Amino acid sequence: MNLFDHCPLCGTEKIFALKGFEQHCLYRCVVSGLAFDQRIPSEYELAEHYEQYSYSSLKECSLQTLKSYNRLLDEFEIYRQTGNILDVGCGQGDFLSEARKRRWNVYGTEYSKAAVRLCVDREINVCEGELDQKAFDDKQFDVITSFEVIEHLNDPNRLLSVVKNKLRSKGLFYCTTPNFNSILRHIEKNNFSMLCYQEHLCFYSKRTFSCLAKKHRFELNKILTTGLDVGRIKNHFSSHNTHANKTERRLSAKKTDGFL
Repeated sequence: MNLFDHCPLCGTEKIFALKGFEQHCLYRCVVSGLAFDQRIPSEYELAEHYEQYSYSSLKECSLQTLKSYNRLLDEFEIYRQTGNILDVGCGQGDFLSEARKRRWNVYGTEYSKAAVRLCVDREINVCEGELDQKAFDDKQFDVITSFEVIEHLNDPNRLLSVVKNKLRSKGLFYCTTPNFNSILRHIEKNNFSMLCYQEHLCFYSKRTFSCLAKKHRFELNKILTTGLDVGRIKNHFSSHNTHANKTERRLSAKKTDGFL
């Protein structure tokens, strides 16, 4: 298996194993602060992994998600010039389907072959695999979106380089990714649900994402940390309390047996 001996973001060899996360092969960069899985999956491993995604048929998109997409599209209107919008890792194409209703020219990339077929059925112009320079020829985009995708890549610089090339001057790159410095990660520690090889490979915070953006000379509009899954926090403490109570009962029973 191939392993990183340097930071995937800044390239420095000043990296160290993240204490408490050894079972996940997690390392951190001294310079950029990026946390990343030291393992490098092969193309075969990635293809095999993403073919497990359930895209056998079109799934209904929730009303809440559609409303969220349309709020974003409201904000994107001020960037419309060419009318071209690209979604990196577009899944079954729900976001692009909403954008097309607003007369955007929609394009997408997707790793899963099954998802690509669904996009084609919806008449969405889609390229299979990661976004590269050859995708969609020399077309320029007003807006490029990436919803929870960048953490799946072990070479974020390649994505940002291509995005920079395909985004028109003064265009917008809108990117979301889980926050590795979130409250949940500090609570769940090495049980943090994000830690899943080959699913997630790089883990970002405000600092590391800012570092990536500045490296590729993006002007940062805003960086927001939003959303807190209170249910998961409650479940975490509830399960721990239940486990503690069960342990206490087992110990008490053992002690009583001993006295008998």
